[in-house]
Amino acid sequence: MNVAYTSTIAEIIEKLEGGNPLPPLVPKNAWSNELTDELIALSLEDLFHGQSLKDDLFGGAIKSGLLLWNDALDDSHDVSQELGNNTGSYWHGIMHRREPDYSNAKYWFGRVGTHPIFPELREHAIALVKETTNPSEALSQIGQSLEAQENWDVYQFIDWCQAAENDLSSDVTRFLQQVQAAEIKMLLAYSYRNAI
Repeated sequence: MNVAYTSTIAEIIEKLEGGNPLPPLVPKNAWSNELTDELIALSLEDLFHGQSLKDDLFGGAIKSGLLLWNDALDDSHDVSQELGNNTGSYWHGIMHRREPDYSNAKYWFGRVGTHPIFPELREHAIALVKETTNPSEALSQIGQSLEAQENWDVYQFIDWCQAAENDLSSDVTRFLQQVQAAEIKMLLAYSYRNAI
């Protein structure tokens, strides 16, 4: 995930990593209204200052993803619904998963199909379970399920998020938040590499 982002994008990511490193599965409001306003005001030229932008759809995906990491769901949605590729559908699906509107999230993930970050995300999730000291039975079962399946199952992940929605203190919820944070970072990196 090591990507040499533009200074503008890198500064925003640094703020988010410092203040909102594990975004909630279902946020109540934006983490920083000030950052939301800043992101909305930035053009793609501002975000990618110093880099040649070769694909506006992936450029928009960066903006959608940063807004989503900031828990500004509606603003992220405004951007992602205009992105007519599977990465735009991915951002759109995450937004609906966090809304939460799980059936709509599944619809958008159906439009994603198989995404290039899925194998890395699956491996990361398996590693997170293995690194957990004394995992609960529920988290152990999730780990077994992940290892038993050859591919990342976005629908199962949505179901796990839905099941954890009212259980904010469990190791499962923390695991899901860690996976979600990794997912956002991987998708940002993928979007950036394809934008420039």
